[in-house]
Amino acid sequence: MQKSPGTCKIKAEVNWKTGKRIQQPFQIADRSRSDAKKAKADHGKERRYPQVSERAEVKKRGILFRATAALLVAAMISGILVYQQTGVIINPEPMQNKAVRLAAKQLLADNDYANASRLERMSEYTRNLLSGRKSSGDYRRAAQIEIARENYQEAITLTSRAIEGFSGSDPEIADLYFQMGYLHVMENEFAEALKWLDLGMALTDSPEAKLVRAQVKLNLGDMDAAVKDVTAYMDAVGSTTEYMADLINVYEAAGNYETAALMYTRMIETEGAADSYLHRAFCYIGIAQNNRDPVFMHRAAADRDAYEKAGGRETATADVMLGIGWMRIEQYSLAGERFIAALNEGYGNPESLYYYIVLCSYCSENYRQASTYGDQLIDRVSRGESGHVAEMDLEGTTGKLNVKLTEMDFPFLCQMTGASYMKIGNFNQAIQCLTMCLSLEPERATARYYRGVCLLKLKRYQEAEEDFNRAIAGNGEPEKSHYSRAICRIKLDNAAGAMEDFDWILLNGTDEELFQAASGMMAQLMAGEIPAIDEE
Repeated sequence: MQKSPGTCKIKAEVNWKTGKRIQQPFQIADRSRSDAKKAKADHGKERRYPQVSERAEVKKRGILFRATAALLVAAMISGILVYQQTGVIINPEPMQNKAVRLAAKQLLADNDYANASRLERMSEYTRNLLSGRKSSGDYRRAAQIEIARENYQEAITLTSRAIEGFSGSDPEIADLYFQMGYLHVMENEFAEALKWLDLGMALTDSPEAKLVRAQVKLNLGDMDAAVKDVTAYMDAVGSTTEYMADLINVYEAAGNYETAALMYTRMIETEGAADSYLHRAFCYIGIAQNNRDPVFMHRAAADRDAYEKAGGRETATADVMLGIGWMRIEQYSLAGERFIAALNEGYGNPESLYYYIVLCSYCSENYRQASTYGDQLIDRVSRGESGHVAEMDLEGTTGKLNVKLTEMDFPFLCQMTGASYMKIGNFNQAIQCLTMCLSLEPERATARYYRGVCLLKLKRYQEAEEDFNRAIAGNGEPEKSHYSRAICRIKLDNAAGAMEDFDWILLNGTDEELFQAASGMMAQLMAGEIPAIDEE
């Protein structure tokens, strides 16, 4: 049966409730008029299927499309990886060692790869991966890539191969020698670095290489040679350069504080930086120490005040620095004042300051202050707050305060505090501190002597004599110990023992006052008299 072009025979479904047929939504009867015309025009025509050659072409196009897509994805991934590998990691600014920082600056300055744009670096990196290294230049460019990525050992290997294959002029190979020297500096191999820098300097003069070499020699302890290189650098380029601080550093380390102070003065006049005042103060402290001249300490104190006015915030550190300076010229009272100021300003290591305040106060005979701060520090240590004290000094290679924590000499602290209490007449408190000292170091002879004196003052003669016995055995204040033991023996009715002690002083003593006192008492004892003894 011939079908109508506008209809299609379908299998009808009947709604069992209504008995009506359900028409399918995709029947030809629902087509638009244009669709019906097209169906009519195609009616009777034979349906055409793709030939084998056409199917192969379609398959080929699919394979080509997928391959192209895969290549694009691979290229994208490769681009990302190359982008990640071509960053410039090397950064001299955070580097603490001056030689390393200067070497890093020179490696960057001479590195065409690191100073190129990112696209140029990506192109160079890719070319380096794909091309074989045949010439000295190839190895040098490859080394520059590794330098930018901070792979210094690989850069040393590549630079070495560049040197082995080099066939150019002296200045060009000198640059490779300098690069090798800088790379060894980056690895803290200063002796090897010096060898390569010397090779380069033998071929061509480079002020920048001299500056790096000066810092290398400084690290190797050759101060005079370092100063010579810095002087040559200044003669070549002048002193008003970005490397001024690195130049001054060499003079400081060599102990040439006068020249360093003059250079800091020039920096203050041109820049007015607060830190320059603090560094010049350090130089003045060095001059004061060398010449035993307090005038320069007062100049350092003035620079500390100028530093604060210029906006410097590390005033506590500055006061510690001045305290150390005053200690160096044995001006302990002024040193103690600076340490107390630093403590009040919240310096970060208070135990160190307590310790030095006690020491300076004791040495300046301010025993009340020494006992007060000593007692506070003993209490802190006893409560477990600290068992360390800082060894504080000024570091010549940087011009900055250097603090190193060490185990506290706690017995010595107890001895100083006890002796201070003894000097102000607080004998019971003194005995407590000295007993704490001797519980840790029983053979500390000087502490035995001090405690013996306190016991003598409290009329505990037998205990005092025992402490003097051990003090004499340990050679702790021998003249004073013999004299004090003689007093104890007189009080204990041991005249013969007292005469033995006085006799020892007359034969071995060097203290004129004790000699005269022992001589007078000896004469009285020999006359059968009991000497009058001042209980105070």
